[in-house]
Amino acid sequence: MSEAYERGGAPTDYRLRRLLEVYYDLTLQMQERLGAVDANDVLLLVLVAIGDLRGAPMDAELLAEKLESSRSTIERRLKPYLAAGTVHKGRRGKSVVYLFDSDAGELGEGTTEGGARADADMTVGMVRALMTTVFDIATD
Repeated sequence: MSEAYERGGAPTDYRLRRLLEVYYDLTLQMQERLGAVDANDVLLLVLVAIGDLRGAPMDAELLAEKLESSRSTIERRLKPYLAAGTVHKGRRGKSVVYLFDSDAGELGEGTTEGGARADADMTVGMVRALMTTVFDIATD
């Protein structure tokens, strides 16, 4: 038997592995949904969205601090998302802040008769799936 199992660590290791797998899958889904280049851009866009949804949008300096990067790197990485309309610039006092557009993207296949996105509730489905998985892992 492994040392971790003898210490009672096997169930914890299993739960941690499952949580990490779910996190990875969710990151891939978000990467695809947001049109992000890589996992680093997913994190950048997630931070922009969190700030905007909290009502406290972030500027490039705060994003750079949170991502341990330079302001110029953050601005460069945001350029394609600004051009695509996923992110918008706004003003908060003297600062330029970044706002997230959750409806950005192509409306081709996923539209309904009224023009609304058929997958607009994707985030609800993702949260439900995540919470179900977390509950399953916790009760394993």
